[in-house]
Amino acid sequence: MLRQKYLPSGKSRVRCILLAGMILACFFLDNPYVMSLNDSPYFNQIIKFSMWMGVALTVWLFPRIRPKGKLRLNSFVSLWAFNFAVMFIAALIVSGLIDELGRSPYDHSLKGIILNTLVVGSALIGREMVRSYLVNSLSDDENYLVFISVAFFMTLTAFRVTRFTGLNDYESIVKFIAQYLAPELAKNLLAVYLAYLGGPLPAIIYMGVLQAFHWLSPILPDLKWITTALVGILCPVFSLMAMQNLYLTETKSFHRKDKEEEGPVGWMITSIISIAIIWFSVGVFPIYPSVIATGSMKPMTKPGDVILARKVTDVNSLQTGDVIQFKRDGISISHRIIEVVQDKEKGVPVFRTKGDNNSAADTDLVEPEQVKGKIINVIPNAGWPSLLIKSRREIPLEEIEF
Repeated sequence: MLRQKYLPSGKSRVRCILLAGMILACFFLDNPYVMSLNDSPYFNQIIKFSMWMGVALTVWLFPRIRPKGKLRLNSFVSLWAFNFAVMFIAALIVSGLIDELGRSPYDHSLKGIILNTLVVGSALIGREMVRSYLVNSLSDDENYLVFISVAFFMTLTAFRVTRFTGLNDYESIVKFIAQYLAPELAKNLLAVYLAYLGGPLPAIIYMGVLQAFHWLSPILPDLKWITTALVGILCPVFSLMAMQNLYLTETKSFHRKDKEEEGPVGWMITSIISIAIIWFSVGVFPIYPSVIATGSMKPMTKPGDVILARKVTDVNSLQTGDVIQFKRDGISISHRIIEVVQDKEKGVPVFRTKGDNNSAADTDLVEPEQVKGKIINVIPNAGWPSLLIKSRREIPLEEIEF
């Protein structure tokens, strides 16, 4: 009978629908068009604060839904939520030291800090109370479909409407998914599991520490989008798996079977990430990575850097100054186009190339079928492990001209 007390009822489902509707209302109201109806930015901030506090108060007035974790381990879950957030921030800072650090764009005056804290803090509390109510109302045991559904819903409503309306081409969609959507989904999956175990407090701690760093730190990592994707996905995913193992160990339910068989969430996430990395590496996506092995393009690239190249579908779009990757005798070369020559016989453009660090242009012209992609970004030093692990392949001297 005690177990049935916490099973989803018709009334709790109605309350869940109401809360989801309130989150959606906040999502649609928080857009430039609605906010532009009033000229005062302070009035708009007050409206946002009031909306989210109304959401939090609504959850507070609902019948209490206890989390599914053991009550004695609430402080344990909260402590690890804090630890995971600090680890995430440390990873961001280290990545920023490798990529770049920049000044925060937010207002750090006393008035700005207070205003941002009230608005962001009210949204944080309202969202996490709703998250906890949803996941603990709709699931009695670990229901991964509920976890993923709630995480996806909270992810989509975490962005402003304009973030979606600005996606007008394939490349912008890919970058949005990698840089924003996937990392936010990974964070929300961890927050859902924390709320499932300990209620809104652990989720507030985890998301709150990250938000505090983002809004209050005067210096923030200025990461390339691929770095943001890797750190933003891997840190929460590994934290989620660690939290599962730590909790199972603490509750003495981590049996031999649990050690031998990976949980469904960890298996699914690991499989998706592994497949995505493999597809990304072999060039299934329009943007693919390559490791630089020589210094012919210094200072743009150095040995050990990783370049990101976008596949070229129309060679006529290439022009002088573009850095392209092309294949010659089984070797991938990345050099700059210094001249576009029209092949009158074939009616197609061919390209004269040169390494920025080379004293002479390449002897052979690059044919259209040799072109693999156009370089769009460089990740410094990210390819050194690959260079150290794989066997060194000697490049014929005749391929390198100085």
